[in-house]
Amino acid sequence: MNVDISIDELRAEQVWYDVSTKKLFVQAKGFVNGIKFDAISEDDFESKSPVVSFSLGHKGATVVCHHKDGRETWLPADMWLPDGFTPGK
Repeated sequence: MNVDISIDELRAEQVWYDVSTKKLFVQAKGFVNGIKFDAISEDDFESKSPVVSFSLGHKGATVVCHHKDGRETWLPADMWLPDGFTPGK
């Protein structure tokens, strides 16, 4: 049996960073996945300032990274889907 979770169904309900694994996790219903935060290219961020917290935006469709300088970087929740993020993309 295959599992097919699409962005239409994926609305993140929780986001957290695990220091021990250096992964940023997203939970949506029974789905949980983490990606290595440092694998996301620096060019994808709106600021070079450190990220100090995370929240959800657009009704769970995005993960918002809050930078120390007040800027925000928005990451699409579909990055957490299987094969949704490949470092270097």
